[in-house]
Amino acid sequence: MFNRRFEQDGVIAGHIGRYGFNARLTRGPVSYGLNHRTLYKGDGRIAQLRIWRFDRTGEMVTLALYDRGWRFGRLENLHLVRRLVQVLDGR
Repeated sequence: MFNRRFEQDGVIAGHIGRYGFNARLTRGPVSYGLNHRTLYKGDGRIAQLRIWRFDRTGEMVTLALYDRGWRFGRLENLHLVRRLVQVLDGR
């Protein structure tokens, strides 16, 4: 599932099914991190998360974006977000 892992800066990139993702993880839970239970900001390790896929023309389309708070895409891709957060947060 994970293509690359960059331990020194806490960045993880990979794929889950046909979707790609990249995330920035903190060493421990922080107030602006994505909470694995509620999928909202608060006491999580995921500070940034982007989920994307390629469209028919080969262009990358961002489906969901979290950057110390949701920018867009949480509700539309809830099943994918929940699955990915559980894996990334180690639960």
